[in-house]
Amino acid sequence: MRPLALIACTLLATGVAASTFDGPARDMDRDGYPDAAELRGEDRARFSEWFAAVAESQYYGLNPDWKPEDQDCAGLLRYAFVQALEKHDTGWKAKFKFLPAPRFPSVQNQTYPLPYLSRSVFRVAPGGYQAGDVAAGKLVGRTSAQFLAHYSSQRVTRNIDEARRGDLLFFFRPRLGAYHSMVYLGGGLVVYHTGASPSEGGEVRLLSIQTLMKHPEKAFHPVSSNPNFLGVYRWKVLQ
Repeated sequence: MRPLALIACTLLATGVAASTFDGPARDMDRDGYPDAAELRGEDRARFSEWFAAVAESQYYGLNPDWKPEDQDCAGLLRYAFVQALEKHDTGWKAKFKFLPAPRFPSVQNQTYPLPYLSRSVFRVAPGGYQAGDVAAGKLVGRTSAQFLAHYSSQRVTRNIDEARRGDLLFFFRPRLGAYHSMVYLGGGLVVYHTGASPSEGGEVRLLSIQTLMKHPEKAFHPVSSNPNFLGVYRWKVLQ
């Protein structure tokens, strides 16, 4: 990982998408997402499975609709999030050079764009969901790893052995003041984008936790004794 790979994970400007639903939206757990936009029951495992499969697929070949300006560590998370909720028809599958076969069917009771949020599915501000949050810019369509960690997901553990397929790993490098993100695939494997732009040699990498533990920069060692390993996170829409 080059320094530019992490610097690239800075906050991106975004437009505001209009809500697709009218009327009040409850947020009973006060996690910043309306209950109607969250996944329930078996759809949680289905989403995690497809999210991980899409993220891994970009290691084998980048999809043409993943825009170069969105290709960084946070961009991989955002792209896989959206694609996990898309309609997985023949046309959708055709854009993949190779898609690892998901173990579960697609999400059944939710789809992208999400209720109330439309395409502004990533939260960038604290507090429970309130009507007007999208218009106020508290939920956006594009943001950085830092905001994905703080507001769109929630830490569930700092023990990598407790990570599930589709969980997120976040790291922080104080010297650069930058966050970095990875997707846990299960079986001791992770996938991530190095963060640099395509013109600077940025790429998607897949490696084992065991290999990651040998990284010369100890900031990327996913162990609880490493203060720069923020932990294992899970999307709030799954909580």
